[in-house]
Amino acid sequence: MSRIGCTGIMKRIGLLIAGSLLFLAGCGSDPLPPLSPTSAPPATTGGASPSPSTTPSASPTTLIEFTVDGAGPYLLGKTLTELQAGPGLAQVATGTTTCPENTTAVGTGTWSDVQLSFRKDGKLYLLVNRSPAIPTPSGAWLGSTLADLKKIYAGVTTQELKQGTDTALLVQTIGGRGILFDLDEGKRVATMIAGDATYLRATYTGGADWC
Repeated sequence: MSRIGCTGIMKRIGLLIAGSLLFLAGCGSDPLPPLSPTSAPPATTGGASPSPSTTPSASPTTLIEFTVDGAGPYLLGKTLTELQAGPGLAQVATGTTTCPENTTAVGTGTWSDVQLSFRKDGKLYLLVNRSPAIPTPSGAWLGSTLADLKKIYAGVTTQELKQGTDTALLVQTIGGRGILFDLDEGKRVATMIAGDATYLRATYTGGADWC
């Protein structure tokens, strides 16, 4: 083979090799297929905040007290019919020798030692507490002394009353109602009477019946 022929062959072979290399290089430079996008994590929706639990309010407890307004559910101005329906009355009696048009009764349960007086119109106007277990809101009890009462009610309008040899202390509120503490010979509380303060004063000092 001539020198020229060999040279031509070698050139062809070189061109073929170069072309193959270029082809391989071109294949290797192809970009990788794009990655599929990663799914974003599902949005976390905050659960609805729990509604505050509503604790049922405890039913109001009736305080065991004797006040210028009455005793527990037995309040001045309530009617005989209302109180008979609830919480109830016992020993209901209409017409006495001293107060023929009035009705008297006593409370039930805890209040069985509280006497109630109703006028002809059926309204409760007077309560007499003879229970050693029912105090006033300020802490006066049956058996409390006159000196005790004066300390307990030092900042309230009070008045010592006399009727013959009997004595009492009247405690009056701004609203006009009051409690009359009827005292025994030892100047201790024997009974408590709630009602209109003016009426309590006039009836006690006049020696009249509680009609």
